[in-house]
Amino acid sequence: MRTSKTESKHPFSAARLSCLAIGAALSCLSPAALAQVSSMVANGNYSYDGNASTALVDSFPANSSGSVDVLNFSNGAGRSETGLHSYGDVNGSFGSRASGAGIYAVNGGFKIVQSFTNTSAVAQLGSFHFQITPGALHNSIGSALTGNQYVEAGLSFNLQRGSNSVWNSAAWLRSDAGGTSFTSIGDASLYTGGDTLYTVNGLSRDVDLGVINAGETIQLTYTLSTAANGNTVAGPDRWVPPGDFVVPEGWSSWDGCTRGMAAASMSTGGCGLEPGDVIHTDGHWVAGDVSGSHASSGDPFRLQLADYGIGFNVDSGGNTLGEVSLSPVPEPTTYAMLLGGMGLMGLMAARRRRRDGR
Repeated sequence: MRTSKTESKHPFSAARLSCLAIGAALSCLSPAALAQVSSMVANGNYSYDGNASTALVDSFPANSSGSVDVLNFSNGAGRSETGLHSYGDVNGSFGSRASGAGIYAVNGGFKIVQSFTNTSAVAQLGSFHFQITPGALHNSIGSALTGNQYVEAGLSFNLQRGSNSVWNSAAWLRSDAGGTSFTSIGDASLYTGGDTLYTVNGLSRDVDLGVINAGETIQLTYTLSTAANGNTVAGPDRWVPPGDFVVPEGWSSWDGCTRGMAAASMSTGGCGLEPGDVIHTDGHWVAGDVSGSHASSGDPFRLQLADYGIGFNVDSGGNTLGEVSLSPVPEPTTYAMLLGGMGLMGLMAARRRRRDGR
């Protein structure tokens, strides 16, 4: 085939020029991002027997360790006790647990702040994927609650872009002389149960972050808080009626063996439980004692500082539990580059056909 003078003078053929134009346009559509942890903190406070509250805090990057952890279990002079554990790691998981019995007030929390930059040449649609770790809200009634006696457990989750909340969920379980009540706001599908025990289901979430403009840096703040409060004294023995506990989605044998909330599973050899399994407890008498409450949950959270977003750890089934992903929002100039490249390719092909007499 004859080579034209035009083609021999220029190292770039029409096809190569077209490919370069299209490639440049497509490169504008490719998602790219830069992410880093700005700060992370675990905190809590506790008191028992009406004493002054003690505060605990551990923060990153102040401690430069890449992890934060506050832990305390205390007993009062009477039968009061408190338990607190809030923790997190940029290469691990995070969670919070608050519990107590008798006369107590416990609060725990974890917060992580991340900056996320869209380094591509066009606006991108941001999406945040994550998984809630199973947990529980549980009130343990040791003796009948009378007068102003009560126990309560609560927790809340909140994801913010800048100062605006883009996803949240909170729940509160309270038992007093009038009975037990459960309330929730935001995403209520996290909670399953009844009476004095509600489980926090292990569910994944996909939250729309909206448009992130080219070169824009956004701040993502994720906060988990737990609370347990109570004012009770020991009373007479009480009868606990029979009941069934259904293992929720996301619950694993590790949860059933260590979280302490599925006490029935412990007494029936519950390690190895699967979602949907039913644990039955017979009716029984409980010796009069102080009452207590417990709140706990967390999120698998393995942070990877990658060029294309924030990746998280993977569960045993190989499913990604959380990440920030980007999809392009093409601008008019991008479409123009694509159409221009295609038009150039058509024009050069037509000229070649005329030159070759075809």
